[in-house]
Amino acid sequence: MEIPPSHPYHDGPHRTIPERSYRNPPVIEALCEIYFADSIWDDTIPGAFYERVKNEFPKKQQQEIQEAQIVLSSGTASAGVQRPPPRMQFVSEQGNLMIQVAKNLLVVNQLRPYPHFAEWEPVVYQGFAAYSEVALPQKVDRIGLRYINRIEIPGAQIAMEDYFTIYPQLPKSLGNIHGSFLVRVEIPQAEQEHNEEHRVLITFGTAPLAKPIKEKQVFMLDLYDIATLDVLTDEIELKKQLRQAHNNVVMAFEDSITDRLRVLLETEVQ
Repeated sequence: MEIPPSHPYHDGPHRTIPERSYRNPPVIEALCEIYFADSIWDDTIPGAFYERVKNEFPKKQQQEIQEAQIVLSSGTASAGVQRPPPRMQFVSEQGNLMIQVAKNLLVVNQLRPYPHFAEWEPVVYQGFAAYSEVALPQKVDRIGLRYINRIEIPGAQIAMEDYFTIYPQLPKSLGNIHGSFLVRVEIPQAEQEHNEEHRVLITFGTAPLAKPIKEKQVFMLDLYDIATLDVLTDEIELKKQLRQAHNNVVMAFEDSITDRLRVLLETEVQ
């Protein structure tokens, strides 16, 4: 599906971030993933990493990972579950900030309360420096920056177009009332440089709830910038690409909501 030239994402990376911040930001989790290539890895690496971050991340724990796997051979298919090597997690004293490491992978998770990007961005570089020292990766294959937003709107029923610019659009013959939904679209970012390739994956839908809430409508807006880099390990280049990813995510968020929702989020005057 093509996006018409008038669509804001065709303006490319030269768009600037809106001068907005919110008293009630809907972010429930922000995370940055860095995928490396050709790092060394053995049982001593997590311990060496911990020594470099333990003052800020004193709690450590291990997370087991399971991945679904489908194998095709000789015209038959078989499904199963594989167990990649576990991730080691290092958590702040408050419990709202975490670094995860595994072979060729570094993840920084920021939970509520979400600060400004400038406040948790340095943690990414701290983790990157520590990982580079102990695992000696040769390249950064790609990075991912993801913001998961939980948006609550009062009212038993709402008109989607009053609050969002992205939502299900139904034929008139089906009426204008619908229940749960999920919309997902991947948008390439224009005017990329060199070998980098940013794309934003937008996932928007009703939030999964244990029981319905009659007095409000709850939605999840998941914004995920994926940048394919394949560059030498370099903090300067990482900063450039991470800030571009953040710019893309902010623009995707602002382009997905209306001024009426901004009032609910309480836009702060700059």
